[in-house]
Amino acid sequence: MPSLSALSSLLLRSPLLWGAGLAFFFFSLIHSDVITDENVVRYLAGHWVEYFEVGFFCIGLSSLAMKTVDLLMQRRALGTPLVGPAPAGGQHPSEAVTLQRQVVDEAGEEPTAYLPRRLREALDLVARTGTADELEDHLKYLADLDAARAHASYGLVRFVVWAIPIMGFLGTVIGITVAIANLSPTQLENISGVVAGLGTAFDTTATALALSMLLMFLQFMIERGEQSLLDRVDQQAWETLAGRFQTDGISDGSALAMARLGDAVGRSSAQLIEAQTHSWKELEQTAAASLERIFAGLGDRLRETLAASLDETLATWRESLVDAHRQLAAERDDRWERATAALGEAVNTLEQHQDKVVGQTATLEKVVGMLDEIAALEQSLENNLAAVTASGRFEEAVISLSAATQLLAARTRDVAGPQRELAVDASVGKVA
Repeated sequence: MPSLSALSSLLLRSPLLWGAGLAFFFFSLIHSDVITDENVVRYLAGHWVEYFEVGFFCIGLSSLAMKTVDLLMQRRALGTPLVGPAPAGGQHPSEAVTLQRQVVDEAGEEPTAYLPRRLREALDLVARTGTADELEDHLKYLADLDAARAHASYGLVRFVVWAIPIMGFLGTVIGITVAIANLSPTQLENISGVVAGLGTAFDTTATALALSMLLMFLQFMIERGEQSLLDRVDQQAWETLAGRFQTDGISDGSALAMARLGDAVGRSSAQLIEAQTHSWKELEQTAAASLERIFAGLGDRLRETLAASLDETLATWRESLVDAHRQLAAERDDRWERATAALGEAVNTLEQHQDKVVGQTATLEKVVGMLDEIAALEQSLENNLAAVTASGRFEEAVISLSAATQLLAARTRDVAGPQRELAVDASVGKVA
């Protein structure tokens, strides 16, 4: 998969692929009558040599276009600082490795750009030698190396610029050859074949010269832009790294040896720590897997034990609840029976009390009626006493009253009792 990804990336960044596609698109427009201009068809698609010339031109144009896009992206990324400012007093050369990692992290998707690569290679020198005494000279060497790389990156364009006139000259030779082949002493009047051959010769040469001049002009403009970019890269790399690291100026090699020894010790320590960390991670993974298996087994056994205990407990509780329900039902039935019997007795007692109350009510009604009669008799007696007193026949009235009183007492003995007799005597005493 990584090799396939690298191959696809290489094909997508290949000027040959993009140039061939561009040429195919252009000629398809001509053959589908989208482009019908007579001069365009004559000078760009009139002969098979012109097809090759246009194809080479598209390849060179694609290479320059990709170069332009790359330069624009690098120019836009120049304003982003890849490392922080140098601290007061400078940094120790041993910190170059940390700065290298910082450059790689900050570069992101453009690790091969001029500035990140320049800083990374310069810091690599400091990290390997353990000193920054030769950093300025190495920066100049890297600047010259980038200039050489930039010049070499136009190799395909220079080949295309060289190949297009060669193809034009080839077309010229082919056209002159055709013209000479069509020229015969017996057919001097018919010179159309000679003219066609010479037209092919001159057309292919004119097309080749025009396309090559256009490519050379574009190459010149893009090279000027790349040179300006390299100047800015040189300046920024110099401002970033020149004077950044501490130097001791000792030329006997002891400082270099100590720096290398310290670097070796540091790397060995880092490797040891990394190996120990790896071992701890493996041990941690193994312990985690073992604990996971143990806890999984314990969980299963605990689940089974809890399930069995819960089943037994629930069965016991179910039996206890059934017994308690039965006892409560029996007690409830017994209580209902006792309550029903007590209610029956209460109803009977209530009926008896009601009968007694009815009898007492009738007796009270009789007593009330007799009291009304007594009151009427007393009123009548008072009226009679008043009449007797007024008539002067008081003794006869007393005798009659005594007789009436005795009669009344006889009638009310069962009702009024002794208290009524006392009331009658008291009334008699008052009358006397």
